Amino acid sequence: MKHLACRLLFILFVFVGANALAQDAYTVSGTITDENNKPVKGATVFISGTQKITSTNTDGQFTFGGMAAGNYVLSTKMLGYGISSQDVTVHDKSVNITVALKVKPIVLNEVKIGSDKNWAKHYALFKDQFLGTSANAKNCVILNPEIINFSTRNASDNKFFKIDGGILLKADADDFLIIENHQLGYRIKYLLKTFEHNTTTLHTFYDGDYSFEELDGTDDQKKVWSQNRVIAYKGSLMHFLRSVYANTVLDEGFIARQMFKSLNTFDPKVYMYPTPVKFDTLVTPLNNSFISLKFKALNIDYDPKNAARLKQGQLTQQEKQEESNSKLFGKSNNPDNASVVITTDKSSQLLLYLKEAAIDARGSVFTGYIRTFLIRGDWANKRIGDQLPFEYQPPKTTN
Repeated sequence: MKHLACRLLFILFVFVGANALAQDAYTVSGTITDENNKPVKGATVFISGTQKITSTNTDGQFTFGGMAAGNYVLSTKMLGYGISSQDVTVHDKSVNITVALKVKPIVLNEVKIGSDKNWAKHYALFKDQFLGTSANAKNCVILNPEIINFSTRNASDNKFFKIDGGILLKADADDFLIIENHQLGYRIKYLLKTFEHNTTTLHTFYDGDYSFEELDGTDDQKKVWSQNRVIAYKGSLMHFLRSVYANTVLDEGFIARQMFKSLNTFDPKVYMYPTPVKFDTLVTPLNNSFISLKFKALNIDYDPKNAARLKQGQLTQQEKQEESNSKLFGKSNNPDNASVVITTDKSSQLLLYLKEAAIDARGSVFTGYIRTFLIRGDWANKRIGDQLPFEYQPPKTTN
């Protein structure tokens, strides 16, 4: 009865929270100043990952209206100043902030190779690792690649990958990279903060702030873009996190299973339980706008057919046996009651860096995906060429 009551409370929270998000419209506004507290006119201000972008007026002020409750990153760019990124949380009222820009120091790269004969080779590698290699990514064009600076160094000094050996390809840019995605119909302005690719381990890390705008197109082109966006959305990390917020994971076609390592230190394999996670045991409402998701490691498959089977309680013999074992002995790090993780083309692994992930209805995570999760598998392979703005909502008939 206690578990049922908690579940009903969670469902009520999601219903109330979803309605509150749909009805409330807040503003995020503020003033951009320099180090002397003087207003900065003409600074570019945008909400990262969205289609909201503007410039400050003569008083250094900006305003974004129609904002739902949620997690946001407010980014500011102005010539001569360092890029500013600030986490903003909108809960039950509008937000007004002041951002003080700092003068950007002039720094010379130690190993500058942007203009030599290796530039084309490095640019080709950068495109694959930054845009991705999917059909969406292959239809992306960077309009101003000449602004990218490349450099290399020994990977032993790298702060992102704790692996010795290899050469790091690094990239940065002093202005927006302008990317046109002709598969999804977006123009992306991307401020590249960090890019590092280890040419030996093939590990890649990149981070930045970016905004979307719709490309101009014919009615036929827009129809194709709409179809391609639905395909890109289905099974994406954004889709998954929205389903976690709404407690509709199986309904949306996702099967999430707990992963663990054996207590036997000589066993290097990673295991997972066959039965899906019940997210009402992992999720706690924080308020009517946010949920807290706590877990260690999940293997997630986007498999609508099998998800529908599991939702109806149609278990395989192995799943029935595991469920029986769980009731008798409880779930522990015992490989006898689990199976080795076998991934598919649609499998993704999500590991939680922090104590919890605070998620809003848009699928946005406070502090962002990169700083909250370690992402592997299919989602890790979906780069900039597969991204959608947070405003995106699929047609209801596709859910």
